[in-house]
Amino acid sequence: MFGPTRLALATALCAAAIGGCGSSGDSGESSGGEPTARATTPSAPPGSSVRSCGNTTVAGTERLRVTGVGCDVGRGVVAEWANKPACSGPAGASRFSCTVHGDYRCLGAAGERGVAVSCAQPGSSISFLAQRG
Repeated sequence: MFGPTRLALATALCAAAIGGCGSSGDSGESSGGEPTARATTPSAPPGSSVRSCGNTTVAGTERLRVTGVGCDVGRGVVAEWANKPACSGPAGASRFSCTVHGDYRCLGAAGERGVAVSCAQPGSSISFLAQRG
């Protein structure tokens, strides 16, 4: 069994592992002794939310969703993605990427229902599904 010294050492190690570490100026506690919550990622810009635009005007694409831009911009990105050979991906590839509509970086992931595409640039994103024949 554990002696008193080993038990104290094990307890101290467990408390350190559970409590974590912090700098001397950052105790992680509020004046009431309770831990304070800290955001680890920046919050979304005011007014930005995912908006469903329905189907696109490009044949074989559907479920267009935009964040931080209008549906017309989203439809433009979809149209450019569909017409750019670099966005079709290499034969047999399950994941691929390309750049369209200025600075939108698009990532495609092939699956059973087609290709799930997500395009983003700072402050906005666009996603849709595309059928590849």
